[in-house]
Amino acid sequence: MSNVIKYLLLGALVCLALVCYSVGSATGAVAFITMGVLLEIAFWLGIIKSTRARRQS
Repeated sequence: MSNVIKYLLLGALVCLALVCYSVGSATGAVAFITMGVLLEIAFWLGIIKSTRARRQS
């Protein structure tokens, strides 16, 4: 997977997390807040994984 596609996907994860946070806080839906947390965790794991791979090569 190219770096451009990877960063676009990571950007989409952050945007989806922010949308879930805003919907969850406006409606009080715990499911949306939980989904936002999970999307943010996926984002940070993707960033950490990409920086570790870059250091090794």
